[in-house]
Amino acid sequence: MAPKTFAVATSMQDPLSAERLVDALQAAGLDAFVRTGGAASSAAFAAAQSAFYDVLVPAESFDQASGVIREVLELIERDADANARAAEDEAMSGEHEIG
Repeated sequence: MAPKTFAVATSMQDPLSAERLVDALQAAGLDAFVRTGGAASSAAFAAAQSAFYDVLVPAESFDQASGVIREVLELIERDADANARAAEDEAMSGEHEIG
């Protein structure tokens, strides 16, 4: 059996979103994994953190993976919007004082 060729389907800036994509791709029956890239540190004495997270899929599954990724990214965006609204509502309600 010939080895598979993998292609970068997308890159993410946070590891949790990248893993969420991989989980969704695997649930759809596709091979997928995350590869970290780059490194950055905000302080000279701090450990470097990965700067981005590539989500890789088999090249022959790229089109199918693109559809799954698009759906998951839309869900992530909706979740972020809902979370922002909930945080704003909570802040405006005065339930939790800041300061």
